[in-house]
Amino acid sequence: MGRNVVQVDPEKFPWLDIRRYTFSMAVEARGVVYISGQTAGEYDADAGRVVCKGGLVEQTRLIYEKLGVILEAAGLGFQNVVKTVDYLDPVALPHYRQTAAVRREYLRGPVASTGVCVQRLLRREALIEISAVAMTGDKQAVGSDNSDQSLTFAPAVGSGDIVWLSGLVGHEDVDGQSHYPQDTRRQLELGYQTVGSVLEAAGARPSDIVSSLEYVDPQAFLGYPGATRVRREFLGEVLPAASEVVVNRLLRPEGHVELEAVAVKGGERQQIVLPEWQAQYERANAVPGTKKGRMLHISGQSAVDHATGESVGGFDVAAQAEQAYRNVSQVLAAAGHTLDDVVNTIEWVAPNGLMGYREVQEVRRKLFGRDFPSATGVMAHRFLRPELLFQVMAVAIP
Repeated sequence: MGRNVVQVDPEKFPWLDIRRYTFSMAVEARGVVYISGQTAGEYDADAGRVVCKGGLVEQTRLIYEKLGVILEAAGLGFQNVVKTVDYLDPVALPHYRQTAAVRREYLRGPVASTGVCVQRLLRREALIEISAVAMTGDKQAVGSDNSDQSLTFAPAVGSGDIVWLSGLVGHEDVDGQSHYPQDTRRQLELGYQTVGSVLEAAGARPSDIVSSLEYVDPQAFLGYPGATRVRREFLGEVLPAASEVVVNRLLRPEGHVELEAVAVKGGERQQIVLPEWQAQYERANAVPGTKKGRMLHISGQSAVDHATGESVGGFDVAAQAEQAYRNVSQVLAAAGHTLDDVVNTIEWVAPNGLMGYREVQEVRRKLFGRDFPSATGVMAHRFLRPELLFQVMAVAIP
C-alpha cells in the first residue's frame, strides 16, 4: 500500500473469517480511518454459511458491536466517528426510526450521517449495512443547535481541516412548514443552497468541496439529467469530483435528490483532468477527480471509455468492473498516484449484474493483491445509462 496507508484488521473478529474477503475491515491514512460497510452477517456452523439473523434493531446493534472492535483495532473509539452511512433494505424502512436508540447507545459526540434506501443489500437476510469514517482529532458539530432531540446526527461535523456533511434534501419554508418542491431542478437548487449554508457555518466555502454525491430517487430520474447544470451554477468553474446513483427511494418521501459532500478547508482545489476525457466530462458538468489537502476523490467510474463515450464489457459485470477500475487508475496516474493510495471504495451494482458480482472479487485481487482498501458494496436501482451494471467511487490519501 501507499506509504501513508495502513490496513486495520482486528486480530480477533469472531463473526467472520476476514481473510476470505477482498477488502480490509478498515484503512487508516494520515489520521483518517475509513471502515468498510458492515452487516449483521456471522458464520452459522449449522447452516454452513454466513447468515444475518433477527430484526432491524438487533442487526443494527450487532453491526455497532463490530464497529467497536474495528475502532479498537485502530486505537480509536466511538468518540472518533465523524460520519456514518446507513444503507437500508426497503423492507426495513418502516422500522428504521427504531435504530435511533442504538445510535444513541454507541455514538459519542456529534456525527454526520446519511440514510438511504438501496435496491437491496448483497448479503442475504441483511436489513441494514453501515459504513463509517473516524478521525484521530477532535470534532465539532456544524449547523446544529441541538434543539431537536429526536435527531441522532448533525448537519455536518468538522474535524481538523475536513468537513463531513450529512445527506441533505432541498426544501423551503412555506407558511412555517417545510415544503419540498416537486420540480427536480428546484429541489436540487435548494439542496445546494442548504449545503452552502452548512459550509458557511463550518467556515468553509463551496470551493472547498472535494466530493459531491447525489442520490437520485426513481421518480426524479427522467428530469434529473437536465438538472445537473445546477451543480456547476453552485460550485463554479473549478468543479469537485461528483457521483450520482439512482437508489430505490429516499427516506424523505417527497425527496427527489439527496446531497452528500466532503469539504477540505484551506488551500486550492486541484482538478484532476485527462485531456482525452474532456469532452465527455464537460457535458456531465463534472471532473474525473479532485485533490485538496490530504484527500483525492475520484468521481464515480463505470464501464465507459471516456475517450469515445462508448461502454465496454457488454453485459459481463466483471469486465465492466475492470474498465471502471482502469478509469480509476488513469485518474490516479494523472494525479501522480497509484491504486496503492486508495483507502476506500464504494461499489454499486445494478440488479441485472448481481448474478456475476462475485467475479468482481477476482478483479480486486488482480488489482490490489493483498493490500485491499476498505470497501462497501450495495445494489443500485439502476444507472443513468441502461447498459451499465457497475460503478465504483474511490478515495485516495497519498
